[in-house]
Amino acid sequence: MKIAINLLPSEIIAREIKKTRFYKIQAIGVGVILVMIFLASLTIALRILQSQNITNVQASIAETEQRVSGLKNTQASLLLLKNRLSVIDKYFGVPSRQTATFELIDELIPPAVIINAININKTDEVVLLALVPDAQSLDTLMNNLTEKQNNGDKIKQVSVESLSRGKDGFYRISLKIRPK
Repeated sequence: MKIAINLLPSEIIAREIKKTRFYKIQAIGVGVILVMIFLASLTIALRILQSQNITNVQASIAETEQRVSGLKNTQASLLLLKNRLSVIDKYFGVPSRQTATFELIDELIPPAVIINAININKTDEVVLLALVPDAQSLDTLMNNLTEKQNNGDKIKQVSVESLSRGKDGFYRISLKIRPK
């Protein structure tokens, strides 16, 4: 144990205790201010880094948008070329469904039958207007169109829209043909 003798008057001791308390509060205040300055500078540094990252991302987005717009032009050009190639293919022997249907009907019609009109729509439905000289040619025409052995099972339905015989002995027939 130590022995301490304090000969100072009590007012001075109380004043010194107040001063030490004030210095402690002042030291804590300075520490808080220093911490706040550090946090503020840290926040400013993070803000600067984030703004640089945002600028880099915006530049990347702008570059990507330019590439996409360039690809849109390329896509439009490719679609135009594709359409032109399909038209050219049609002219250079790539048969369409309508062409194949016409060729099938042409094969099945006997030579004695006179064709007035053949109409083929987009659904490949055929309307055939013909002039037939005799009943045997009419039978041959109907057999070729309706029997599966003759038409290669390529015709789904044949319906007679009209059939008449004129004074000249010719049969006038209108057929609606639906291929498969």
